[in-house]
Amino acid sequence: MQETISLFTEKYGLTRSEVTVEIEKVFSEIFSRRYGCMVMAVFQKDMQLEVVAYNEAGGIVQQRIIDLNNIRGWNTIKKHLEKSLLKASVLKQTREYKYYEKELRWGEIIAIDAERNYHVELEVIPGETMTAVCPLNRVGLHERSCGNFSIGEKRAFHVRRVDPVFLNGTPRLKVVVDRVSKTLVEGLLKEQLGYSAEKMIIRCTRRFVGQKSQTSGLREICS
Repeated sequence: MQETISLFTEKYGLTRSEVTVEIEKVFSEIFSRRYGCMVMAVFQKDMQLEVVAYNEAGGIVQQRIIDLNNIRGWNTIKKHLEKSLLKASVLKQTREYKYYEKELRWGEIIAIDAERNYHVELEVIPGETMTAVCPLNRVGLHERSCGNFSIGEKRAFHVRRVDPVFLNGTPRLKVVVDRVSKTLVEGLLKEQLGYSAEKMIIRCTRRFVGQKSQTSGLREICS
């Protein structure tokens, strides 16, 4: 079991504690349904999984340890376990990526789908390359019609939303970016100003996509 836990931690990017919690949860749920009573699966100090069924008869609760060596349906258990671990992994990723919502990231357009949504390769978390989607309605009309906003082009994007989703029944992390947010203008200004931007408050009051945007509220913060 120790080796199995180690393999799962590496495959799904979870800690050993997170993996053991998912294993206990899945085994408890599956065997509770199978035996029609409450079943608890708990790792012991020696990291052996103990599965106990609780039956009530005549007002007395009886415990019975289930011998895992004699059970059937391991393929079904494995399928449920891997799905649960993948879901836990995606939820953990979502919590980590949520921290970077509303920030600016540079990315490269790598594909345009049938609905003309743009798929962008970028690093939301520095050092971790992933693919985000920029919906067509989150791109300015001037960029949609010009030939420069196409595959291979690099642009600045605003990280709009990070959510866990199900794609054909499989949990996935979905990152949505855009090119029309006021926050994008503010982020680009801060990037251009560099260190001096740390002493300023920058606000984009009006955004005219494809034209000049209005910014205000620049002031030095007194320390």
